Amino acid sequence: MAESRKRWDTDDRFVGVADASAFAPAVEELAALARRPGWVAEDPQVHLVPHLLGAGVDGMRVTGCRAAEDGVLMVTAEHIPGDGRGVIRRRAWALLGTIAEPAACVREHRDGDAVVFEVVTGIPEGGPFASHGHVIRLTVLPEGTRPE
Repeated sequence: MAESRKRWDTDDRFVGVADASAFAPAVEELAALARRPGWVAEDPQVHLVPHLLGAGVDGMRVTGCRAAEDGVLMVTAEHIPGDGRGVIRRRAWALLGTIAEPAACVREHRDGDAVVFEVVTGIPEGGPFASHGHVIRLTVLPEGTRPE
């Protein structure tokens, strides 16, 4: 039973040292903004895609970008076959860093051969521009793989 409580392969504590409640207000603020009608900005192809295409992240190549009707910018990229999850994550975050706003949430999961990063990023109230946001789904596949 103890094995299932491990947080990583060499974990022998089974519990952390604190909680993250001091940071919870920022997470809650972004969640509230994400629920605001009309908060996701229009034309992500104009505002975000040039930055993604110009990012130049070694080992990761953007292969497609399209805006869905719900405002989500669907981005596909390729990584070098055999790259480990940590390498893919670092490269994906470097790519996402080119479009990140002051507030951001990134959720990562696997979908077959793909590693998918679902992103909400935006400017909270009080920033240099009116509060707005962007939603991105970055799907990273091994080079030469076709998205389904």
